[in-house]
Amino acid sequence: MSHATRWFFSTLWLQAVTTAIAATTLSALVWSLAPALYTSLDWALYDAWMKSRNAPDSSPDMLVVVRDDAAEAQLGSGLWDRSVVARAIFALHDAGATRIGIDIPLDRPSPPNMGGAVSDALLLEAIKSAGPVVYPVYPQSWAGSEPMWLPLGEASSAGAAAILPQADEDRVVRRLRLSERLGAADLPAFGWQLAVNGEQSRTVRLPTNSGGPVLINFIGNGTASAFRSMGFLDLTRLLDDKHDEELQDLVKDKIVVLLVRPRLFPGHVIPLGIEISEALLQLHFTHTLLTGHWIRPLPAVGRVLVSLLVAIGLAYLTLRQPDSKGWLLGVGVLAAYVLFVLAALLTLQWVFPVALPLSGSLLALLTSSLLGQSIAARRVRLLERDMLHVQQDLSAVREALVCRETAVESLEEDLESARMQASQSAYKEAELLKTTGDLHHRILEAQRQEELTRRRIEELERELGTLRHAAGSAGPLDDTEQEALRRECEQFGIITRHPRLLATFRDLKKGARSAVTVLITGEPGTGKELFARAVHRLSPRAAKPFVAVNMAAISPELFESELFGHMRGSFSGAVADRKGFFELAHQGTIFLDEIGDLRLDHQSKLLRVLQDKTFYRVGAATPTTVDVRIVAATNKDLQRGVSEGWFREDLYFRLKGLVLTLVPLRDRLEDIGPLAQACLRDTARTNAGAMHKLSEDALALLRRHAWNGNVRELRQCLEQAAVLCEEPVISSRDLRLDATIAEASDARSRIPISPDRAGDTAVLAVLRQQGFDMQATAKALGWDRSTVTQRLKGLCFQALVESNGDKAQAAAQLAGDPSLTRTVELKLLDYYDHLMETIQPFAGAEEALIDCKRRFKNLPERHFRFVESLVRHHYRHATPPLRIST
Repeated sequence: MSHATRWFFSTLWLQAVTTAIAATTLSALVWSLAPALYTSLDWALYDAWMKSRNAPDSSPDMLVVVRDDAAEAQLGSGLWDRSVVARAIFALHDAGATRIGIDIPLDRPSPPNMGGAVSDALLLEAIKSAGPVVYPVYPQSWAGSEPMWLPLGEASSAGAAAILPQADEDRVVRRLRLSERLGAADLPAFGWQLAVNGEQSRTVRLPTNSGGPVLINFIGNGTASAFRSMGFLDLTRLLDDKHDEELQDLVKDKIVVLLVRPRLFPGHVIPLGIEISEALLQLHFTHTLLTGHWIRPLPAVGRVLVSLLVAIGLAYLTLRQPDSKGWLLGVGVLAAYVLFVLAALLTLQWVFPVALPLSGSLLALLTSSLLGQSIAARRVRLLERDMLHVQQDLSAVREALVCRETAVESLEEDLESARMQASQSAYKEAELLKTTGDLHHRILEAQRQEELTRRRIEELERELGTLRHAAGSAGPLDDTEQEALRRECEQFGIITRHPRLLATFRDLKKGARSAVTVLITGEPGTGKELFARAVHRLSPRAAKPFVAVNMAAISPELFESELFGHMRGSFSGAVADRKGFFELAHQGTIFLDEIGDLRLDHQSKLLRVLQDKTFYRVGAATPTTVDVRIVAATNKDLQRGVSEGWFREDLYFRLKGLVLTLVPLRDRLEDIGPLAQACLRDTARTNAGAMHKLSEDALALLRRHAWNGNVRELRQCLEQAAVLCEEPVISSRDLRLDATIAEASDARSRIPISPDRAGDTAVLAVLRQQGFDMQATAKALGWDRSTVTQRLKGLCFQALVESNGDKAQAAAQLAGDPSLTRTVELKLLDYYDHLMETIQPFAGAEEALIDCKRRFKNLPERHFRFVESLVRHHYRHATPPLRIST
């Protein structure tokens, strides 16, 4: 496959991925407006399958005693005397029931007409002796809003269980949690308490997402008749008639649940289309736990990934085939996905998403089809226009060639006539010889001109495909909203057609109207200051000052003076009062560029100003209050800085109001043409000369280049080419870019290299070669500096453990060269001291390891076990921190 073909397919994949992400995101936003409809569609196959399938048989380990009509006729239709339930609990326990559950909450004592304190005492005694008996607890009683009849301590040890379910957005209950947080206690679910707690020998295999709610596998028609059940009056008759053996055969080694509470409130709707009580819902949950017939839903991340993959596949097929064949392939892929979802549910009992993949894919199908047709039509128009210009030039050259050929023929005729005259007139021989020589010279010159003309024609024909004027400007976008955003961006000097950058500008417009702090992140040269100025101009403060401050350029000694100002005589050289940047930006906007380069001690001072909007001038005794809008920018990962300790977490969250992430130029290939045209136009205006144009081969080379410096590097390259180029059209040679480097950069951008591919030995070899210079090592490996730092930190911890804490031996082992030992020793001590400072506030190793897992989350997993060894050794032996002798 040629380089042009590879570039074409990489661009096609990039367009497909961008279209799919945009379509999926838009679909997700639309569905968020109607969550109930989205939930109903997403669970439609699951609900239909529940209604139509052959439900599994009830577990033989369960028996349900229900409150039937006969029992209500004898014992009443309201609340029953608790002594009746206590008697049943005593009998079931004596008959060998392994676990007993009741649906009576113990949140208040019985009324006097229902047995009063006597029946409560009998029930409490039955719960303790049979125990414990599982009973439900509702949030209002557990939180303490109403007094509980059973004390809180006794309730938590007597089998209390959470019972209230949480319905989905469409008010259908499909899932339950294993535990619920009620008040200050973490109670297990009623069904979990029945199935697992107290049974050491029982093993329950949970699905992979057991940390959250689990799907219930409903049985039968969903009512109590779907279980092995008996009426409460039948149980009472067995007790009255002393049929102990028959009762023992029914309940021995079984979980028995007494459903004796009257139905006073509406139940909960389940996928079978009926309403059931909370206790009966928990019984279906218990049955799922006992049988292990799990129905597994896809995690949230998996649902999004599946939706993106389906949308990307459809977009790619449609872009490859923009005609009706692409539509047919897309519809076929959607049908295949629906069949796959149905097969996964019927055979593997996996629930895959339906609503988001289908809507996102249909939107991606439509968008990519329109985009493909638009791109094809534009390319045809450009090709026709360029061909017309070249044909006109070729016609002019051919006319010149015809004229020269005619002149040559005339000269040859004159030469022949001269020869004839020379043969007839001997006395004119000398003159004719001279004329012949002159004519011969003119013939040679004409032939030479003819050859040059032919070569010029061939050169023009060869350059027909390459030396064409490439149109830097592009037509309007197909999306009306995107085109409006593009035009607004141009008013602020932001030139882009990239959907993500346009979406970022849309968020900027919304956030600019408020006073929220804005944090702009992106690589150097991506235009962070342009976006900061756009925030200011779109805000109500547009008429007030905009002050840009480069935090990396401020001297540490002058930090407070530059930002907050100083009073006369506060230090040497302070000859007059001076306002700082914050005071100069009063009622306006202050732009804090390169905020990630700020030192830790300066971060705390800046945080105080951001919180209170007050500060003290250097040498002042009274505070100064300002009203400023904060816009910060950085090219560093501040979240990684928080985890590594070089950036304050509270300052990060204070700055993280509205985060705008700018896309690097290598991911915005469609913007290179308009940006190049704007740069050449600015260069021509600055130099007061004619505007140069780009050839197609030059534009193709620009799109293949890596542009590590982003727009700033592109502008410098074009300015140099415009100054040095002598032709009106800039070719690829005038750009003076190394094509080999461009191709290698293009290959690296298409095939990223994972740091995990390089082993520790290879990384250590590069570190030694670069003298443990982290920046040089990162550049040599093609990684970022933080990745190299994490890898060296893990190697240092490993060397410390292997050398039994001997820092000198560990440093020498890593350095390999005695001249590098001191450098490695300093880094090793720094990493170890940071680890000791991290675990210092904790009393035990387990708590410290939990915090280390969060702080060192970017450390490779194979190295974290050495961190665990160092932490446990520290708490076992109370080893003081290592120190380096000077």
